[in-house]
Amino acid sequence: MADKGPPFRGSGIATVGGEAPVEQCPQEKFCVEEDSPLCDSIMWKMLDNYYKQVAIEAWAHDYVPSFVTSNSRLCRSYAKIIINFLQDWFRRPEADPTQPVTILEIGGGHGRFTFLLLRALQRYKRLFASLGLPERPFLVVFSDVAEANVDFCLKHPALKTFVEMQWLDFAIFDGNKDREVHLVVRNEPLTNGAAPVVAICNYVLDSLLTDSWRITPGGCTHEFERALVSIYSPSEEQQLDAPDIMLRMTLGWKWRGVNLDAACEPSNPEKIEYLRKDPTVKEVLLRYRQLNKQLSFVLPIGAFALFRNLSHIGGGRLFCLVGDKGYPTADEFVGPRDPHIAIHGSISFMLNLHAVRIFFECMGGFSHATPYRDTFQVTGLWLCGTEHEMGRSVAAFLEDVEDLAPDALINWQRAAQETVAAGGGPASSIKSLISLLRYSAHDADVFLNFSNEFTSQCVHPYLNPRTEHDLIGDLEEAFANWYKLKKGEDVADVCGHICMRLGRCDKALKFLQASADLEPERTHPSTYVNLASCHKVEGKLEAGIKCCEKALQIDPNYTQAIQMLRSLNMCINPVKVALIGLGYWTQYEALPLLRRDTRLKIVAAFAFKQEDVAPLVEKAELQGVELYSGSQGLSSLLERSDIQALVVDVHMQLMMSLLPRVFAAGKHLLTRSPLQMSLSSAAALLDMYKPYCNSVVWHAVENNRQEEAFVEAAAKLATLGRVTSVSFRCGTDTALKYKFSTAPYDIKHHMALDLLRCVTALRQITGLQMSSVSAVAKGDHAPCCGSPSSQLEDKPDKIKNTRLRREYARLSGWLTFVNPSSHQSVLGSFVISHCVGDNSLTYRINCLRGTMKLTKASSCWRIDIMGEKVPGGTSFAVQSIGHQNCHDAFAEELYEKLRSTEKSIGGASSDEGPTLVDISINGALADSAIVEGILASMQNDGAPARFGSPVSEAVEDHKKMDKKSASLRSVHCCDSTTVA
Repeated sequence: MADKGPPFRGSGIATVGGEAPVEQCPQEKFCVEEDSPLCDSIMWKMLDNYYKQVAIEAWAHDYVPSFVTSNSRLCRSYAKIIINFLQDWFRRPEADPTQPVTILEIGGGHGRFTFLLLRALQRYKRLFASLGLPERPFLVVFSDVAEANVDFCLKHPALKTFVEMQWLDFAIFDGNKDREVHLVVRNEPLTNGAAPVVAICNYVLDSLLTDSWRITPGGCTHEFERALVSIYSPSEEQQLDAPDIMLRMTLGWKWRGVNLDAACEPSNPEKIEYLRKDPTVKEVLLRYRQLNKQLSFVLPIGAFALFRNLSHIGGGRLFCLVGDKGYPTADEFVGPRDPHIAIHGSISFMLNLHAVRIFFECMGGFSHATPYRDTFQVTGLWLCGTEHEMGRSVAAFLEDVEDLAPDALINWQRAAQETVAAGGGPASSIKSLISLLRYSAHDADVFLNFSNEFTSQCVHPYLNPRTEHDLIGDLEEAFANWYKLKKGEDVADVCGHICMRLGRCDKALKFLQASADLEPERTHPSTYVNLASCHKVEGKLEAGIKCCEKALQIDPNYTQAIQMLRSLNMCINPVKVALIGLGYWTQYEALPLLRRDTRLKIVAAFAFKQEDVAPLVEKAELQGVELYSGSQGLSSLLERSDIQALVVDVHMQLMMSLLPRVFAAGKHLLTRSPLQMSLSSAAALLDMYKPYCNSVVWHAVENNRQEEAFVEAAAKLATLGRVTSVSFRCGTDTALKYKFSTAPYDIKHHMALDLLRCVTALRQITGLQMSSVSAVAKGDHAPCCGSPSSQLEDKPDKIKNTRLRREYARLSGWLTFVNPSSHQSVLGSFVISHCVGDNSLTYRINCLRGTMKLTKASSCWRIDIMGEKVPGGTSFAVQSIGHQNCHDAFAEELYEKLRSTEKSIGGASSDEGPTLVDISINGALADSAIVEGILASMQNDGAPARFGSPVSEAVEDHKKMDKKSASLRSVHCCDSTTVA
């Protein structure tokens, strides 16, 4: 070889290359080689140098195709066939149970197939005895021509377990040259002839020495001709065997007549060495002559020599599984043609599988093969007994390989990818993708290819609890089948994110820790923040703090790590909270968050009537909570210095007298928006708060202002053009659950509040401002509201509550919005109905280029887009975490306020600065104006209420007073939310 040039990194054009072109003007090109028999060509040296220089990079960057032969599905099929072969062998009288069968993988490359095959064989380990197999029935030997590939696999952590089990060894082996297989771990040659060899040759025989022949029966001079190749390059080459020449070479072909008998004579100067050494090759050529057709074909002489050698190592017994692209029948050789050479970083030929099968038959063996032509070909070659003696392995081959083409997985996967790229459909639903993943035998590459779909759809309504449970098992299997090879791939991280979205932080910890341990020096700080978040949920606060510290070591300014560390410190000394009232909002939204948020601890509860407080606590499933009731009880609760914050959910009429006492007691406060049912009352309440606003944190939350699903929906909506109209339908039983024994709401107030929340959501999604509303209320049936219709419930023959009835309350009407930038009006319509068992909410937003539909389903928003194609798909789901974000914003500001108070008490200077009111209070003030307008329209039989002067001006006046209001935070490091 000439002086070593710079290492060749491949073409970067990956797995599907073109054909080496035929040179039309050879006189204008540099001739690298002229008229050489194909099997003696210098291109074989180029190929050898390519694999030695590129080594593992050939697969890490997809220069060489590998998925088709290195996927879990194929390995599962091979393992089943091999296990059945082992049964065939060890039941024979000459089999020695102390001598394991050698499973030799030729040209193993990156080692992924080896790993997946061992994983598949491991599934049978517990069955060895019942299958009649010895304790260690086989030894898998990974071999490759490139020493760098062997070193890579020796050090790969995924393979170490199998080396320790004595199931795996390694060898540097060149199928074209070497006649001995030397084991690296055992440091001895593989010479045992007491047991057969099982050879696995995937995408390797097509790259071994190949010759090309043409047969013309009754030819004028010679019936047999052999191809001669010339290699040309566009410019002069200094290193004639440099591998990069393969990317730019052109070829010229000639044919030379051959006297077949003379070519086999040792003394003949025109002898062909491989014909002289192996008479079986001549017999193969004569078999083709017997077909009496003009044929042109390649002859895999390197494969023939390999089979002879492996048969010798196995004591004359060989079983071979060949997976390759090739010609399975002689029909495809008819006619004169030049050889086809594929270029894909390296070079390869279409393997003559027909000749391979003839060769085994000539040696006394038999074969079976995939019956289809236009597919990846798998061929089984038996040289170790009759078909009758090998019945189990033959049956397994027919069942797993012949009946279903091995590349069915690739085609199914490609179809699903195209469906996803086209915007989605049934084939890209998570259940369809789970089926694909399972058929692939949980192949990690298949999982990664659809990681976005799995992550986005692992929520309701795409999953039910049973499917969710099954998906966790699927993640475990995909992770176990992950063989780290390509740069940037991280199956563990994806599995961790999905588990976090499923709320399974216990499972997520395992995956995220594996991701962090993979390459510690390259771990992103977000991985440690996610670990900290999971530790927090699991109550392991110290472990969470250590993870945050690791994240800050990587990036001292990483915001999410700073926020999470603050949250964990808050968990160590949680803020003590008391509940005042237990309405619908506290019961169904605030309390579930408070229970699992270790930053806050509920220590007391209050109800106005003594008979209400115990059922309140029992219904909330609170333990170790002190109970208070009545005026004296409220005073006692407010006097407690250890209680720092209150969650208040009482009727708005009581807020005017209750909140001033809370402000005066210095208790921080969390309530629901709106502040009041009228703007003037809300403004008066805000005025009461202003003297305390620098010392008391007050948030009036509205989930729809902090809903991340609406942020994503708004981004998609922008691609659909101007909004032309909107509509929504809300079915709810809120009125039947929202019970206040002291001053219950009227049903019309419930419907007005539901309409307000729907309008808030639309404004967040569309960016439109509300200008008028017309709302008409019909029916008054709501049992908790004391309506006359409620007496119907006492009748013995009552109608089922789940049936829609005429007397059930409903609200319908129209809305107008204004685009603040173009000042164009947008019309809308709505229907809100109250009935038991109906909790549904659907928005439809019509635009110039399509329609967006948002549907609330349990804890998720499903977003469907019809019309123009939108980047990222036309259907997706987003978890509803608006209430979580609002809760986190309150907890964050509360923590900051308590810290600043401690510093002030400790003697640090305190500069209160300008009066600050949280932005949620301003939003709640605007909500009060809107609900007042809605109620006014309802009371006037649907007469339009317009939001111009004086209502909007009054709101603006209050907003101007609070121009420097604190921004509502959007905290993304909550318990079950991942950090990007």
